[in-house]
Amino acid sequence: MKRQNPSIFNDIIGPIMVGPSSSHTCGPARIGFLSSQLLRGNLKKAVVEFAREGAYTNMYKGQKTDLGFTSGLLGNRPEDPKLRNAHLTARKMGIDIQFKISDFEAIVPNISRITLTGDDGEERIVQADSTGGGTVKLLTIDNLPVSIVGDAYELLVFANTSDDKSLEQLCFEIKSNIDKYEKIDYSTFEDRGLVNVKLRKNVSNDLIEKLKVIDSVVDVNVIEPVLAVLSNVDGDVPFKSANEMLAIAEKEGKELWELALMYEKARSGWEEEEIIGFMKKIIKIMEDGIAEAMKGDIDMSGILKPTSGKIAKKSEDKSKWLSMGVLDIITPWSIATMEYSSAMGVVLCAPTGGSAGVIPGVILGTAKSVEASEDDKVKAMLATAIIGVCMAKDCNFSAELYGCQVEPGAASAMAAGGLMHYMGGTVGQALDAASVAIQNILGIICDPVAGLVQVPCISRNASASANAVVSANIIMGGFDACIPLDESTETMFRVGAQLPSELRCTCNGGLCLTPTGCRLAEEQDERDAARQA
Repeated sequence: MKRQNPSIFNDIIGPIMVGPSSSHTCGPARIGFLSSQLLRGNLKKAVVEFAREGAYTNMYKGQKTDLGFTSGLLGNRPEDPKLRNAHLTARKMGIDIQFKISDFEAIVPNISRITLTGDDGEERIVQADSTGGGTVKLLTIDNLPVSIVGDAYELLVFANTSDDKSLEQLCFEIKSNIDKYEKIDYSTFEDRGLVNVKLRKNVSNDLIEKLKVIDSVVDVNVIEPVLAVLSNVDGDVPFKSANEMLAIAEKEGKELWELALMYEKARSGWEEEEIIGFMKKIIKIMEDGIAEAMKGDIDMSGILKPTSGKIAKKSEDKSKWLSMGVLDIITPWSIATMEYSSAMGVVLCAPTGGSAGVIPGVILGTAKSVEASEDDKVKAMLATAIIGVCMAKDCNFSAELYGCQVEPGAASAMAAGGLMHYMGGTVGQALDAASVAIQNILGIICDPVAGLVQVPCISRNASASANAVVSANIIMGGFDACIPLDESTETMFRVGAQLPSELRCTCNGGLCLTPTGCRLAEEQDERDAARQA
């Protein structure tokens, strides 16, 4: 199925998740949630396997991948705080969930294979990919190819035939009983077939029962969506690139936040009030997390202790602090968000878990500094998000694929553009600020020490926040970005793909291999073993 255009709340400011990682905590929770719906009975056992040469091997414990999978398999969504105690819950329910490193091909970095067994003996095998920023894709179900990303109700009709004519006839019968659907297709493996229908609303039990009595049909499943914004193949978005957006802005005199509403209405089918209301919800989650972390009593369960509150207090002592203006608020706020995420608090992928601190730090920290209204905070967040939409295009913000330049680096570009809402800049200046921010971060590697989203992730969020402010200021001062945002973005993804795998979130390079990094990894292994005991 053709990839959907990015959505603000699916791909840029979202999803809502329990930290610390979008790819390695949120994504697994989503995969587990989707996969768990394939069993007719109750889950009795699950074996989750990671490819030995994949990205999970050195990080799945530190980034709570095991908790994410377990929570999802228990039927919880990634934002549910029950994720933190998922292992204990599974044991109390008598559900055996195991994790293994196995020798199968890592066709993508975040590949996993999940074998589910129900209490009635039914078995399903799912192969899945956590594709970055919390997005996921189920690749196969019992070796039958699928493309399930969680943005639709998935009607799955399993057949005992691989004959094309028979499956085409089955598709015809299904279509004749459904008013509207997003996509219908079928796949085969050996002597079996699977018809997959994607819909924006659930199907009736009557339809399911009607399908079950067809001779070739052996089973029928429905999977509920997990994304906030559902598939909308009929949605004709007004622009897909920064250049196209700029042309509309200049022709129609629209501001960035207005362009964001125009785009998301077309992409999601939501009304303006729904979009604004959801953004207000997101802002509250961000601000609540910052306030909680600043208290300094959260448990980060890793290398670092919480310091955001201390840094904020220290900034008040001007005799021992170099004044940074608005960064005196932005810096501790950015760090606070990352600390709260590391403590498994509820945060936003923005656009990823590894960059969760930049946008709330920059956009909401600046709002605090300039005493912006709630309305202006919403508009600035929308402005930030629509720049991210133009940057995303056909790529995912994933450090496993492109390094940290597409996580805190990309977030700093979005935030630089979003700052223009407070500064009175034009759409063109916002895009130039984002472009400069990207130019400043090209080639940044991803090397999470001990597999945690702490060192150097937290300080990188703070420095990326400073990059956003500097980029916005120099553009307002007349600096020439030279390279348009579309070209800078394309370069960022191209450079990321050229990085060796050791420098793309595998714990096999960078700071991870320093003597101290190796020692910290050993110490974290001991903590993880105690957690799982």
